Amino acid sequence: MKQHTAIVACCCSSLCHKPLVARCPMNRPTPSTLAILVLLSCALLALRMVEFTLSGAGLHVDEAQYWLWSRDLQWGYFSKPPVLVALISTSTAIFGNSILAVKALAMTCWILSAWVLGWLAYRMSGIRTAIFAGGLFSTTLVSGLLGLSVTTDAPLTLCWALCMVTLWEAAHASGTRASLWWMACGLSLGLGVLSKYSALALGISAVWLLVAAPSTQRRSVFLGGLLASAVAVLVLVPHLLWNMANHWPTAQHTLEITVQETGSTVAKGAGGWRRALTSGLEFSLGQLLILGPSMWLVLFWVWRKPHTNVTAATSTSSQAAAIWSTRTYALAFAFPILALGLIQALKSKALINWSVPMTLGMCLWLAYWANEKVLSLHRFVWACLTGVLLSGLIATGGDIKQWVGIQTQAHQSKWDIWGRMRGWDESLQTLKPSLEPYRDVPWLTGDRSTLVQTAYSLRSLQPKLYAWNSDGSVHHHFEWKQAWPADADAKAVIWLNPNAPHPLLLQSYPKARLLAEATSGRITLQAWLLETQGAQP
Repeated sequence: MKQHTAIVACCCSSLCHKPLVARCPMNRPTPSTLAILVLLSCALLALRMVEFTLSGAGLHVDEAQYWLWSRDLQWGYFSKPPVLVALISTSTAIFGNSILAVKALAMTCWILSAWVLGWLAYRMSGIRTAIFAGGLFSTTLVSGLLGLSVTTDAPLTLCWALCMVTLWEAAHASGTRASLWWMACGLSLGLGVLSKYSALALGISAVWLLVAAPSTQRRSVFLGGLLASAVAVLVLVPHLLWNMANHWPTAQHTLEITVQETGSTVAKGAGGWRRALTSGLEFSLGQLLILGPSMWLVLFWVWRKPHTNVTAATSTSSQAAAIWSTRTYALAFAFPILALGLIQALKSKALINWSVPMTLGMCLWLAYWANEKVLSLHRFVWACLTGVLLSGLIATGGDIKQWVGIQTQAHQSKWDIWGRMRGWDESLQTLKPSLEPYRDVPWLTGDRSTLVQTAYSLRSLQPKLYAWNSDGSVHHHFEWKQAWPADADAKAVIWLNPNAPHPLLLQSYPKARLLAEATSGRITLQAWLLETQGAQP
């Protein structure tokens, strides 16, 4: 292991063309430098694909839902804007419909985000800071674990990083070049909002930077920001028109999940200040967790290391022409969204991933500080390997409780991060022989998870799936767009659900016959043939 670490450290040292204890100037990376970095990135992407394969997990219900949406591209959906769905559509068009094919481009977004962050760090402080920034981000737990899933955080994080670098370039350019960079910034912002509405927090970051800019530069930054905002609005117009035509479903859903009380997973059932405090603490600890050991090790070593005078002159010269200091710029893209997430946690509930883009700002700030303190590349490599190792262990280790000898029921523990992704395909493949003769009959379910997992796992049958509920209300996309009509005249339907058919449904289809039942882990599914009274067998 020591020999392997030394080899990696020597490679990283050669990237800077300097001894391990020296600070790198603003030299251009050589072709060999870029080749090594590309190989390391590809190796990391391949490693994460192997990790997910070894985990034995399938698609999460949301991933299966996004895949189903990608069969019919729109400018918006019930609960999400369209970029991630378009990304999945592109990914499956290139690679097919396997699990890794569905995930491929979303996983690549995390690798590209590290490159974009490294580009920004290079423009600010040179190749060494770029390697630190990209390496730190690539080895955070959020990149190593959330990066294995298809979530809106993948394109959001990439667009966030693009906003960071294009705004920096725009503010430090002039004339036509500056205008083009501001337009690129607006395009990145627009695509970010079309990935996830939390990208709107970039507006607070922009105001922060405007206030922090020198008075002589403030006017040009303000005008450039207006140009970027105009471009972003143009990018958003089709999505806004779609929402308007469909009575604002995405906006309404977002308001519901951010404003309504949902309770904390730790303080469920508690109220008042106790619930708010516990929810806020849960969210805060979650943010510390997703940074991972690589960040905390580097922070510890940098904090303990005395300031080296050799960096003072180069630091001053590299920042002399900059409008903002690296610390100000980095924190402007980290603190606002972090604060919004904390406020949301105190009000109702904020999920651990709501402030994911803050890791970009934190990695940039820590990378710059590590470069200022001339952090040993050997230590940096050790920190990165620790982050990769921990995320790999969690990804492939199954039930975390079993690590300490606590026995749990197979595939049913809440301490298995992939627990909700297990059992669906096994159960549905068991039911497939019983369902195949009825592939042309409408299939009904009262469960969103069952609908989308069936659509994916049994896609070869191309079933006609419909959502059914007893009161006809709309709780998700499929009760809105694929609801079973109350006046349907089908003589027979398939009921596929964790539970037996609802009595109201049996009033229309009194002849009910259980075709098959399957259980795998926490998943139990029943397939029923329902027929009207006069239907012929």
